[in-house]
Amino acid sequence: MDALLMAGGRGSRLKAKVEKPLLPILKKPMIDYVIKALLDSRIERVYVAVSKYTGKTRDYISRKYRDERVKIIDTPGEGYIRDINYSMRYFSEPFMVVSCDIPTLTPEVVEEILEGYYTLKSRFRDLEALCVVVERERYLGNPTVVMGRYVPIGINILSPVEREQVERLYILRRPMLNVNTLEEREIAERIIRETGEVSNGIKTL
Repeated sequence: MDALLMAGGRGSRLKAKVEKPLLPILKKPMIDYVIKALLDSRIERVYVAVSKYTGKTRDYISRKYRDERVKIIDTPGEGYIRDINYSMRYFSEPFMVVSCDIPTLTPEVVEEILEGYYTLKSRFRDLEALCVVVERERYLGNPTVVMGRYVPIGINILSPVEREQVERLYILRRPMLNVNTLEEREIAERIIRETGEVSNGIKTL
């Protein structure tokens, strides 16, 4: 399965003088943590969706990632959903959509989500999409969207069809958060330190 990494938003809630994907987390751009988690899992290719609002992110990715597994998609920058729909032309099979603001994402979490998707797919043949959520009490930040008892964390698996899809929830039993504010950056940095991740992304425990 391939992944679409969404990195084209304005990041207006962040109130930082840097494009959101490049926000330093322990002195390393936030997007690097997410790309590393995806590349260290069974995800085959990572398509990074940028826009006119994240030109510096585009330049950074093109300079740093010479790996042919990492590719850039220039989207219109007309909003999260529209940019996903625009990017669907690059996929012929179901793909994972990941927001760039989850620096605590790990390969183990990616693998768990993939396993959950394939297990559900084997049980429900009509399944087309998966929405990954956590229980509200396990969400460590201030959520922008709440679905009853759950908070979506910006990870989905979609089929490459631009219409409403048959979807199920996958409940992730791990504390998670999206970094939308500088306060949430502090939480993410604490989590990364506690789990043994340092600025170069190598385990220290």
